[in-house]
Amino acid sequence: MGIYGRVFAGTCTVGFLGITAGAVNYRREYGTLPTDLPSTLHAFSTFSRDDRRDVYDVAIVGGGIVGVATARELRAKYPKKRVILLEKEADVAQHQSGHNSGCIHAGMYYKPGTAMGRLCPRGHDLMVEYCQKNKVPYELCGKLIVASEQSQVPTIEEVYKNGVTNGVKGMTILRSQEEIHQKEPHVRGVAAVWSPQTGITDFAAVCRHMFKQLTANPKLFNYQFRYEAQDFVGVKTPSEELVLIRGRESGHLGPEKTVLAKNVITCCGLCNDEVAAKSGTVFERVGKRIAQTYSFRGRYYELIPEKRSIITSHVYPCPDYRKGMSVGVHFTPTINEGRGRQVIIGPGSALAFAREGYNSYMIDIEYCLNCAFSKGGWVSLFSNMNMIFQMYYMDISRALFLSEAQKLIPEVKASDIEDSFCGVQAIGIDDAGMLAKDLSMEFARPRTTINAELNKNCEVIVGRTALEGVKPLILNVRNAPSPAATACMSIAEDIVKVAGDRFKW
Repeated sequence: MGIYGRVFAGTCTVGFLGITAGAVNYRREYGTLPTDLPSTLHAFSTFSRDDRRDVYDVAIVGGGIVGVATARELRAKYPKKRVILLEKEADVAQHQSGHNSGCIHAGMYYKPGTAMGRLCPRGHDLMVEYCQKNKVPYELCGKLIVASEQSQVPTIEEVYKNGVTNGVKGMTILRSQEEIHQKEPHVRGVAAVWSPQTGITDFAAVCRHMFKQLTANPKLFNYQFRYEAQDFVGVKTPSEELVLIRGRESGHLGPEKTVLAKNVITCCGLCNDEVAAKSGTVFERVGKRIAQTYSFRGRYYELIPEKRSIITSHVYPCPDYRKGMSVGVHFTPTINEGRGRQVIIGPGSALAFAREGYNSYMIDIEYCLNCAFSKGGWVSLFSNMNMIFQMYYMDISRALFLSEAQKLIPEVKASDIEDSFCGVQAIGIDDAGMLAKDLSMEFARPRTTINAELNKNCEVIVGRTALEGVKPLILNVRNAPSPAATACMSIAEDIVKVAGDRFKW
């Protein structure tokens, strides 16, 4: 039984709404709690019969690595707060966090002065420290960022300068093919940046380990898997405001379960725009306004076992900033609990036609229409149409994909590669139709507020009001771009800091 009491029995008929509400065991020191609450102004006949009436200090929606890292940071900074993690899948790290290259980025891709330019190097150090301390497998295998032709050398030099300014340690510029061959004998290029601090790990394993540590204290941390948040309702009691989250198993009509929390933080990755739309009215933003979230699919191939020894470090092409968030087709050694040791090649960066479009041929009409007609969405699609078709063609063409890989290692043949996995990454689009490359958050509160109080017989009196007050109750993480997995712990520091400031913890 939670510290706020538990629902007992009894019902009462409430005014003109005709709502049935259960009586509660009232504890004066903690305030009053409603039992069965309507979700919207037009659906008062739908109630939750969940008899768990714990009230949490914070509910975190989303069990990817950013959500779990946020729960970890919150528990570390506010050890007395009770936290619940809500995740629609059956385990943590089921989407982006578990389908990526595993690269621990050092931080040279990101412009100095941006949030990610600051968060990536710190996130790198925190990730390495965490893996060392908790014996999660990792290696600092290093990275080559290679210019294949002379025209790319200025970009390589810019990457180097960005890294130095951002505080990346140990970088050097290799000025010739001979210097490159000293690092990787099979790689072709005219110049390269060498980053010895770039590493590899299994981010899903890191996420699972963080989650296991959280569950060691069940009195202050709880979780609910197979819970997709459907609605957020404000609940106003005489002593405080709460948020009631209505949810159920994804793809099903019931049973419905509810969770009550004083504040909510959503870290929903691919579904962040859907959840943010349900969470209510936006009060303020940190970073750019995100008009729409696009899903980009990254396809990976892998080298056959006989060819895995041709590289020992990351080998990346010179970035083409015209392709937005893509850093190009690259070679990456992996240490993954599920897929084992591999050398993967990829990813491509094709616009997906479904929110969770792991397959090239998956199409979700509603998602596509939302992307096309959102503010900024049609501008982005129209202005990048040629690039979208090129990247989609490469996604379905093994030959074209291989030709990109051969720019780095010419000796790789079609018979040397085989299919591997796909990942889907969420990328925010701003009002101008540009890909958002930095951290973005927004504060909101539910559009519907329910008044809940007790009469003299300790029965719940439920009413409804329009939006009241100016205090936000919900923080939505709207854009956590690559390398969010590397930077998850430093991103979590920023999330908890701004949440603590605005929620007045």
